[in-house]
Amino acid sequence: MTLEAAYLEQFIPVDETEDVTVIDLNPFGLKGEKDWLLLIRKNGEPVLLLQLYIRADDDGWLISSAFSEFLLNDMHVAIIGGDHFHVFDLVTHSFRSHPLENYVGHIYSVPDINSARLYERVLVATYTHVLLIDIQAGILWKSSRCAIDGVVISSIENDMVPGQGEWDPPGGWRPFKLSLNTGAHI
Repeated sequence: MTLEAAYLEQFIPVDETEDVTVIDLNPFGLKGEKDWLLLIRKNGEPVLLLQLYIRADDDGWLISSAFSEFLLNDMHVAIIGGDHFHVFDLVTHSFRSHPLENYVGHIYSVPDINSARLYERVLVATYTHVLLIDIQAGILWKSSRCAIDGVVISSIENDMVPGQGEWDPPGGWRPFKLSLNTGAHI
């Protein structure tokens, strides 16, 4: 079985959705608004369409980001969007959501940050912090501030997480290193 996924720019045509299960990923209730469509294919055939929601704050402003990324394996899809991290179970169709308290930027598999395959743990970079998240257990740690307007991870080396944070936009990037075990700056 080969699973692959891709974001859609718009809803797919009706004839292509006949055997496609459509699921709302909306942990926000009435404060949620549909934002992204993620189509999952099995052996090249569309099987599942996830409609991802973002939340509105108390004043009605949408908490969205230009970034939304995902990683998947045979059992789960991990998705970042807005200011949340979501884990969707491909077998039970259940999901868990974790608030990150900041706009998301990027998601990286651990230990191979260049892999498109979801492993048991991921690093999530928000605009200001890095978090280590276990797919089953949830958030393991959150770093102290690494930036004010963007964080990127370069690699994982000997239980260290080197990266860069933008402190003086545009272009004011500074390097940092975090402990993979604790999230503390090294």
